[in-house]
Amino acid sequence: MNGRFVKQIQDPRRGMIYWRGRLRTVAEACARAIEEQSTGNFQVAADIYNLILTKVPNSPEIYNNRGAVLQLMKRYEEALPSYDKAITLKPEYASAHINRGLTLKQMNRHEEALASYDKAIALDPRHSEVHNNRGVLLQQMRRYDEAVASYDKAIALERRHAAAHNNRGTALMSIGAMGEAEKMFRKAFKLKSDFADPLFNLTKLRQYESLSGPEVKAIRALLAKPGLPPEEKEHLLFALGKIYDDCRFYDEAFDFFQHANRIRNTFVSHKPAAVMRMTGDLIEVFSRDFLARRFGFASESRLPLFIVGMPRSGTTLLANILSNHPAIATAGELSVISNFARDLKELTKMKFPYPHGARHLISSVALGLVNQYEGRLTCGARPGVFRIIDKNPFNFQHLGLISMLFPQAQTIHCTRHPLDTCLSNYFQRFPLSLDYSFDLQNIGYFYREYVRLMEHWRRVLSPRLFEVKYEDLVLNTEETVRKMLEFLGLTWDARCLSPHTNPCPVETASEWQVRQPIYSSSIGRWRHYEKYLAPLAGLLPA
Repeated sequence: MNGRFVKQIQDPRRGMIYWRGRLRTVAEACARAIEEQSTGNFQVAADIYNLILTKVPNSPEIYNNRGAVLQLMKRYEEALPSYDKAITLKPEYASAHINRGLTLKQMNRHEEALASYDKAIALDPRHSEVHNNRGVLLQQMRRYDEAVASYDKAIALERRHAAAHNNRGTALMSIGAMGEAEKMFRKAFKLKSDFADPLFNLTKLRQYESLSGPEVKAIRALLAKPGLPPEEKEHLLFALGKIYDDCRFYDEAFDFFQHANRIRNTFVSHKPAAVMRMTGDLIEVFSRDFLARRFGFASESRLPLFIVGMPRSGTTLLANILSNHPAIATAGELSVISNFARDLKELTKMKFPYPHGARHLISSVALGLVNQYEGRLTCGARPGVFRIIDKNPFNFQHLGLISMLFPQAQTIHCTRHPLDTCLSNYFQRFPLSLDYSFDLQNIGYFYREYVRLMEHWRRVLSPRLFEVKYEDLVLNTEETVRKMLEFLGLTWDARCLSPHTNPCPVETASEWQVRQPIYSSSIGRWRHYEKYLAPLAGLLPA
């Protein structure tokens, strides 16, 4: 806020507001709030809107604007009632319904978000952006056909909607329609020649053999533009790194990846000590004696199958192999368990955060989660399956909580050579929420804590935990898969040897790779970059 603040002084003249020692009209105050918001002074803007509402308490526009600022500050629990008030005052207010949907999406309340978008569309069916936003939400819900249909509506209303073309391409890529996806990405870039997203997405569609293609030229031209925003620059640098790595120009590739990660790392503030404390807390709370108890709220379902491990350790390939078996389906990467852990303190209405709050988990809350999780797990699953995969790799952090809720569930832990795993994390443009992944030392610290926690789970969860090495999965596929199926109590099916024929959607960084026959070229990839990895290698467990 740069030392600025709002001082409210009572004034008898209705609609006039004191702001920074000056009497202003509501319109002037609104203009000032918008200006503060545009320069990133969100708290100042929120304070101005709060002050305005003391003079004009029945303005739906001010409540909507206030909600938008709170949303930018990620104060979603406060933004939502602001939008609700705007809608109460003006039920036909389409923009408030749209913003409400965006907030609910951020809160992972997907069905409610979808209802808000649908209401906005009913009020204003020609609003192309809400159709685009609705498509993004449906894609996140793994309802890809509906997502594509929403993007089609956005494009029909606004032929030059570059973002909708790009988003349509990502949905098509997830369901394996690579040729159609490529057309969408090329169209998006043609419509908006400074749009980094479609260029980045194009590089994910193939293995490059030459540096002379149009993508390299376009990326370099964009990078040469003055005033390029940092987030656009790092996006393009990740794309170049991928192309140069494909073409075996390893020194140049590492330089691009390193530059990209240094920029991206400025947007986060990873704290290795906090990860270390969390690991210690998880080990302390979820002891063998604690998990040996019988919890009255526990589900007896054997349907969930958790595939866990570090990102880029082969979890997506493993899920595609197993879900090509007729008795196994996949629900993709569910966030239900991690969201529950995050919200446990509020849900239990006690002062204990996760994981300590697990000791105070009451039946009504736990049963609600079990029902919610089982609903998400089985949504869209074909009838007659015996296992449904949740392949959120970060569930490795929550295997104790999972054991409390689903003691009959089985887990497969996928491992890969530590340096291959960590390097692949560094080369992947992960969301900012994976804040450890943009610095080699942070990756090393994170990996070390992952190993420490998995050693604990081995001690307390056996025999419900099966371990598979990525290298065995690739080099000795049939033998390894047979052992996994035996662990799951299922018979052999040869379709498991052809995961590239699996029609299931893939929404991770591995969209292109899992559509290819099983290959071994990623094994030992770290050796190409060995001279750069000394800071990382020194942190990894022996």
